[in-house]
Amino acid sequence: MNALAFSQTTQPLTRVKQLVPPTPRDGEGTATTIVPILIYHSIRPYISSDTNATRRYIATPEALEQELSYLHDSGYASVTFDDLVNHITKNIPLPAKSLIMSFDDDWESQYTYALPLLKKYGFTATFYIWVGVVGKKHHMTWDEIRDLKAAGMQIGCHSMTHPYLTRVLNEETLKKEIFGAKQSIESHVGVSVTTFAYPFGQYNERVVAAVKEAGFTSARSTWPGVIHSEEGLFSLTGLLRTESEPSLAAAIERYLAEAKQSGETVNPDSPVTTGKQD
Repeated sequence: MNALAFSQTTQPLTRVKQLVPPTPRDGEGTATTIVPILIYHSIRPYISSDTNATRRYIATPEALEQELSYLHDSGYASVTFDDLVNHITKNIPLPAKSLIMSFDDDWESQYTYALPLLKKYGFTATFYIWVGVVGKKHHMTWDEIRDLKAAGMQIGCHSMTHPYLTRVLNEETLKKEIFGAKQSIESHVGVSVTTFAYPFGQYNERVVAAVKEAGFTSARSTWPGVIHSEEGLFSLTGLLRTESEPSLAAAIERYLAEAKQSGETVNPDSPVTTGKQD
């Protein structure tokens, strides 16, 4: 099975039966702050063979440009996961209306369509690299990933072979998937890799411990949410973005409203550190 077919058949499995994420849970604990993290996968036009399940992980270039235009006109500023970590742990200020954009799986369509649009609207993003498919059909090459770095993008790690890490029982295999992938990216790109994205968004305490041991300072899941905490830096939530999802403006408004209902004090014009204690 080629990489494209693998992704299209397995990506919908991110829908899990759990109603709440495993511990540690982002947004619970101290020094909570509100920064939307947007999650994109393939950026390309639809093709006739796309199934509805496949389209759940595609944003067309037109849809992405519409969202970037909205964010630009609304005064949002893009920051990195390192910026979020420093804000939460060291109280280093973030720009007003900060958000993080992230792209998973090193699809070549991200290089072809997303990178020019990010440059056009003055945004940066984090690209999470699935090491095992770099250079294969439909995926970026190391030269293209180095171009991302040169364009000011953050490079993150998305494992070696994109497995369900919670099902990897052998310790050496788990280390290769996480630490080995980190080393490979750093060797090829010449950049320190500090942020990790869990394949399929799945993690448990054992996987989190392995990510920490590998030297990462943050890790992102696919659980929805916009409230982040120091205890949740290795289970960061986000907002999946495809045309099958509600509009970006509606999604952000919904989660800000839910944050208010949960007792958070929300200023929609700036990142908010609430100091909430659990």
